[in-house]
Amino acid sequence: MPTIYREPDYVYEDLVDLVEGQLRVVELTAINAEIGGPGERLWMTEPGLAVSEVYRLWHKGKGKGKSTDKAPAEGRYWAVDRDDAWDAMPRLREALAGVLARLTRPGSASEYALEPGREERDLAVLAELEAVWLSGLSLLGEAHGPRAVERELNHELFIPIQAELARAGALRSRMLQERYGTGPDAAARAATELGWDIGKARRALAAGDEYRQWVRDGAAHARDRIAVRRPPGETGLPDVLAATLMTAACAYEDVVPGRPSPLPLPDELARWYVFVQGLGACVAVAVEDAYTPDGSPRDYMRVAPVAMVVQAGWTVRDGVIFSPLPYAEYPGGIEYDEEAVRASGGTPLSDESP
Repeated sequence: MPTIYREPDYVYEDLVDLVEGQLRVVELTAINAEIGGPGERLWMTEPGLAVSEVYRLWHKGKGKGKSTDKAPAEGRYWAVDRDDAWDAMPRLREALAGVLARLTRPGSASEYALEPGREERDLAVLAELEAVWLSGLSLLGEAHGPRAVERELNHELFIPIQAELARAGALRSRMLQERYGTGPDAAARAATELGWDIGKARRALAAGDEYRQWVRDGAAHARDRIAVRRPPGETGLPDVLAATLMTAACAYEDVVPGRPSPLPLPDELARWYVFVQGLGACVAVAVEDAYTPDGSPRDYMRVAPVAMVVQAGWTVRDGVIFSPLPYAEYPGGIEYDEEAVRASGGTPLSDESP
């Protein structure tokens, strides 16, 4: 999370006021009670605003000793960090792993036996966590409608959970087959020994084959649905890696094959050239502000109008074009310059307005 305010520029009370007095926020008291230290605070922007952010007041840096309320340990300082709500979710879920584990298996959580009422505090944490998540999704819904939100929830939550259940079923299927075999009496033997009805035994034994077929069907669907894009020039990268990067950059774009660039292209950019409907002549680039060495290409590869890349400048690292283009973390895209789009042969959204 990037720091926006810190000591010694502001004292603790001023840092609190910069958030609560200057911004429209709600405090996440339940989450902070679970993961925050003395004096630390956590907020999110009010629902319904045009932004979706999380703010954390905490003591940063390295130092010895214990921090107390409003007084960080020696060598540390108070700071306010800001992050997009969607980007904050992985860190919040990791920090709240204990709470989520208890909510996953409440019937075997010893904390609930030892601390009556603990489940209500955990449910309050979950309600705030859901609020942060929905805040991040709200901008997506405003821009692309409720179907886009549903797709995102499926992609991030339901599909991974369903896949994990299917893998668990496949593992159990293998275990059962190794014990009872695959012959005509396997289901009856499993049902008798495990106390199941015959239908459940048959489904459990068949789950492994069904899962593997599901994977093969999904792979075939991906080959039909996902348009693989390849750089038009020699990049010096292995073919699969080059295609992976180009495909990630063009994932959400309407590519116009074979259309030449109306602008002259330096040789380095020509290797990653693509014409995109609306944006015009583009280059597949790694956006400096979005790139992380271990990140997915889908997170940092984008297409940018040629005129923007030429104006911003670029470098070539390991065969890939890097450019310091203006980037919005949410919804995760380049902030396009309209004049650059026009110069590249594209049509800015403002030109399409009635």
